[in-house]
Amino acid sequence: MSSSRAQMSGKVQTVLGEIDADSLGIALTHEHLLASTDFRFVEPADAGARRLAHMPVCPENISWLRHNEFGNPHNMRLLDEDEAIEEVMHFKKEGGGTIVEVSNVGMGRDPQGLARISRVTGLNVVMGSGYYVGQAQAPEVDARSEQEMAEEIVADIEVGVGGTGIRAGIIGEIGASWPLSDREGKSLRAAVRAQQQTGAAIVISQVSGTASSLLEAIRTLDSAGADVSRVVASHIDRRVLSLSERLELARTGCYLGYDLFGRNDLSASSSSASTTLCDRERIEQIIELIEAGHLARVLMAHDHCLKTQLLRYGGDGYAHILRTVVPQMVARGLRREQIDVILVENPKRLLQMPA
Repeated sequence: MSSSRAQMSGKVQTVLGEIDADSLGIALTHEHLLASTDFRFVEPADAGARRLAHMPVCPENISWLRHNEFGNPHNMRLLDEDEAIEEVMHFKKEGGGTIVEVSNVGMGRDPQGLARISRVTGLNVVMGSGYYVGQAQAPEVDARSEQEMAEEIVADIEVGVGGTGIRAGIIGEIGASWPLSDREGKSLRAAVRAQQQTGAAIVISQVSGTASSLLEAIRTLDSAGADVSRVVASHIDRRVLSLSERLELARTGCYLGYDLFGRNDLSASSSSASTTLCDRERIEQIIELIEAGHLARVLMAHDHCLKTQLLRYGGDGYAHILRTVVPQMVARGLRREQIDVILVENPKRLLQMPA
């Protein structure tokens, strides 16, 4: 065990320094505050759609964007610190304590901006490391070895990103298409190497494929030597459609991330292999997992990465789970103690560095 890992045992690394895990409070485990996903933009063929695609998010195009969420570069950029501060303060006012910000290489990660947001709001912000999907990477990434990528992740966690001294506290979100590109396979293996050295948890984001491909990605990590009990399989509420598949995934020991709360329809920009649930269905699935004995493996978040998800643009905002979903969970018969396990205890176990 490295000296840095020994010193961090039982602590959580935030952008403002290490804290006791008991200080996290209610945590959203998969969010974006400052990020850009405009690499996904594809120019529409239709002239009318092109006009909507190239104007700022406004009342004229906001309805269209609800069904074409990645159809407008402006919608895909969260770059305004003041706007982020205003938005996350609603989460804090509802009792929130921590946001896990999983923007990393390929998504415009901004350590200094995240530190300023944390300082102004008083919220804990845990920053991600590693590489997003291959599509988001610059060509020079191809020349980097798996070991070099792993060393970069370790340095992000133990020293700080670049010359900022601001340290990451989690590895992810690590992007995975299906089938895996060469870049993504190398990135996944590098994440495992970094986890073995630092103990940090890994967040996997499967952006295409089905439940079987997500399960195969988890098994790939396992065979590479990952601690699967410290791996989050994100976007369960888009990729894993049957109870038997969810139970099989849970039996691997990974966390199941229900991180799309607030997205309640199938977007025209989603792949045919994915379905977006409504919040009621998400709650029903979580109840099924609890009844099967997997309460300790469930996580919740919104994955806000678009302007149309923010309150300012008519979205649900970062307080949606606390304001709207938790009361629905109580109405469905979940006890407050069970909800606290999902929103407090599970994130605490995930984020604290192991001995």
